[in-house]
Amino acid sequence: MNRRSFSRGWFILLMCVLMALVPLILPAQTLSDRPAWGFDEEGKAIVAVLPFAGEEEMARRFHDETMKAVVALNIYESREVPASVFSGGLEVPTDMPPSQGLLPAARYSLTGGVYEGSRPEEFYLQLWLWDMTGSTMIYTDDLVYEDIDGAMESLPGLVEWLFSHIREVVLEVPELSLPQEWLYTLGVKTALTPHWYVRTGERVPGAQSFGLEGGLTGAMRFSSLFSFQFEMLFSRDDLVYRGLTADDISYSEKLSSVFLTIPLFIRMNFKTELFRLSPMAGFYFALPLGQTRYSDSMDGQAYYSHSGTLAGFNIGMEAALINYGPGMIIAGLRYSGDFGRLTIDYNNPKDAAPDTSYRRDMFSFYVGYEFGFVDLNKESRSAQGRIP
Repeated sequence: MNRRSFSRGWFILLMCVLMALVPLILPAQTLSDRPAWGFDEEGKAIVAVLPFAGEEEMARRFHDETMKAVVALNIYESREVPASVFSGGLEVPTDMPPSQGLLPAARYSLTGGVYEGSRPEEFYLQLWLWDMTGSTMIYTDDLVYEDIDGAMESLPGLVEWLFSHIREVVLEVPELSLPQEWLYTLGVKTALTPHWYVRTGERVPGAQSFGLEGGLTGAMRFSSLFSFQFEMLFSRDDLVYRGLTADDISYSEKLSSVFLTIPLFIRMNFKTELFRLSPMAGFYFALPLGQTRYSDSMDGQAYYSHSGTLAGFNIGMEAALINYGPGMIIAGLRYSGDFGRLTIDYNNPKDAAPDTSYRRDMFSFYVGYEFGFVDLNKESRSAQGRIP
C-alpha cells in the first residue's frame, strides 16, 4: 500500500467517525432549545379549543370567536381541535374533561356548548375551562342571549373572566442554609502570652514573663472536616532573674530575645450556620531574630549570641464567629512547649553564672480577624435559583 492510499484510508475513517458523532451532537442541541411542555416557543401557554356542541351554525360562530378572544389575552396561544378527531362515534366533551391523549401539547383546554334557554327565543352559551395537568376544571360560566350578535360582543369578557380564575402555583424552593465554606483564609491576630522558663537543672520554672505576640494567620481547607493552618508570629521573651548577688550586692538581670515563630496545625472544623469550633494540634519553629539583649539593675547592658532555631509542639482550641462583616472573628486558647533549649552564649559580668540555657512553656489568649477566599458553597446556594 502506497502512502497516498494509506492517507486516503485515514481520511475516510476520520469522516466516518465525524458522521457518527453528528447524530449525537445535534439532538442534544435540539433538546436544549425545546420549550417546556404546555408552552410554545414564545413562552405562551397553549389552549386547545374543542368543537362546541349544540346548533351547528351558532356553535361554529362561538367557537371561532372564542379562539380569537383567547389570542387577544396576549399570554395564550389557541389551537383548534378539528371535529374529525371525534369521528367514529366519539362524543365531543363539554362538561367533562377532555382526554389528554387528544391534546398532548395543551396546558389548558376550553369546551362548550350552545343550549336552548328557559324562554322562547332564548339561548345560552356554556364554557368550561380545564387544567390539563390534572384534567381538573378551573371554572365554568355561561352567557344568556337572544341576539347572537350582541352575544358575540360579550364573549371576550366571558373568556377573560374564565381565564382570570387560573392560579399558577409557584413552588418556592427554600433557601439553602449553607454557611460559607472558604477554600482558604488569611487574617491577622494578636495575643497575650504568659511564658514560664525552666533552666538546666530546674524541675519547676525559675522565671516567668507576660507579653504580647501578633502576626499573620491563614488556613487551607482540604476536606469538610479538616484544614491546614499556618501562622507567622512575632513575639519577645523577657527572662528576668531577681535576687542575684555578687560581691555582696543584690541585683537582677534581664534577657530579652525576639522570635519569629511559625506554627503549623492540623485543625478540625465543627460548624453551625453562625459559629465554628476547632480543636487543633501541631508543631512550631521559633527563629530568634538578632542577638539577645542583656541588662541588669545596675545599668549594665550588652548583646550576646544564642543557639539556632527552636522547635516545639502546640495544642489549642479556636472559635470563630462566621459571616461577621466581610470575614470572621476568631478567638482561641493555645499551649506551646519547646522540645529543646535556647542557649545564650555570654559571660555574666558579675561571674554569677555560666551560659544560660532554658526551655519555655507558653499559653496564648488570642483574637483576630480573617478573610475568606473562594466560597465552595457558592454554587450550591445559587443552584436553588435554577431548580424548575
